[in-house]
Amino acid sequence: MEKVVFGDKETFLTNLAKSVGHKRPKASEATGADNEESGDETQGAEKKRKAAWEDSDDEDIEVGDVKKETRHTGPLTHLRKDKSYKAYLTSRFERTTKQPKWASLDKKAEQAGSDSEDEELLRTVGFIDYKAKARDLQPKNLNFKRVRDLNRATYSEGIVTSIQFHPTSTAALVSGANGIATIYTVDGQKNEKLHNMNFKKFPLFCTRLTPDGTKAFFGSKNRFYYAYDLLEAKETKRKLPDSIKTMHMFELSPCGKYIASAGHFGALHLIDANTNELLHTFKQEGTVCGMCFTADSERLFVSGASCNINVMSVRQQRIEHSFIDEGCVNSRVVQLAPNQRLLATGSKEGVVNVYNYESIFKSKTPQPEKCFMNLRTGIANLEFNHTSELLAMSSRQVPNAVKLAHFPSATVYSNFPGQQENVGFVNTLSFSPNSGFLALGGKAKVPLFRVKHFKHY
Repeated sequence: MEKVVFGDKETFLTNLAKSVGHKRPKASEATGADNEESGDETQGAEKKRKAAWEDSDDEDIEVGDVKKETRHTGPLTHLRKDKSYKAYLTSRFERTTKQPKWASLDKKAEQAGSDSEDEELLRTVGFIDYKAKARDLQPKNLNFKRVRDLNRATYSEGIVTSIQFHPTSTAALVSGANGIATIYTVDGQKNEKLHNMNFKKFPLFCTRLTPDGTKAFFGSKNRFYYAYDLLEAKETKRKLPDSIKTMHMFELSPCGKYIASAGHFGALHLIDANTNELLHTFKQEGTVCGMCFTADSERLFVSGASCNINVMSVRQQRIEHSFIDEGCVNSRVVQLAPNQRLLATGSKEGVVNVYNYESIFKSKTPQPEKCFMNLRTGIANLEFNHTSELLAMSSRQVPNAVKLAHFPSATVYSNFPGQQENVGFVNTLSFSPNSGFLALGGKAKVPLFRVKHFKHY
């Protein structure tokens, strides 16, 4: 627009020559001879690719048009004011930072960049065998550091039963048997208290945050539960449907629409999270001990007191598939990895089996990909991190009974938690959204570990 209204430098000089009756040669004619002479010299050299876009106004701007003397800069005697401002910026940038590969017009540099992109693509494709590099999580030793306890500001929750990291904010919700739930900041240093909720005569056995982090559900062994709006700081008491006696153990679907609550005598109740309506009740043999949803909220894996793992279809409202957990007598907990490729099961005997997700539906007696026997007592918790590279397993029957396994090598870290670290009895555990922190819930304290391989919260 500026060029149309005012004209550029070349147009101004041409019009000025016409006003005095002279004809000014064009820049292309004046430089034509020079281009013919230099053409032979560049004929044998490798030609660079042309830029996709060029701004002619950049060539007209000089240093003197931009750089002005002020009381802060003083006299600009060290600058050539007739020099191109574009060339000045280019030379200044190259002195401090080398030219990146993406900005080079050389074909060789472009080819190298495309190779690195292909390599990154191959690394993320699951069915291609890719060798681990230095930037990947190493399988032998875990680089971690224990920081200050997550609930160090109060220690008022009592026996910690649930730890929920907020999906978008650097905060965590810790609840316990004293009926107190507290929101803490997560920085590993101060871990200050932001807000607390006190439920009288209502010991908190299970707490879950919605996927968007706006609400929290609190369950106990009463015939009602609480829905808490974190934005408005308002609690709502909800009465359970008549056929449901308690809500001491439940899971929230990834879509946020369903609540799966364990009932008595093998019953599993599916409740609408918005309307509190009972949608369906599944029946299985043995008491429900553990459950988890798939990422699309279409299936529900349930482990009972027997050796069977049932796959329940939410849409069809029936048991879709059932298989026997290898080497299990009494099943306790089941967990699905975020990449939907690995399924981990834990038993009362302390055995943790890891199955390939696709092989589960092909047989009623699938063989596990890996079997961990590092813990001697019943498994209480299983948790994958967000990249499915770490599997945390723990037992609450003996102190310091917690282990971390690495995938895809399927090896257990020998240096975690370490002989010097005393974490006590672990009732629950949880990874932060980007696996930067691992929290372990004990009788009163919540030990917090910083996993240094993951840079973000």
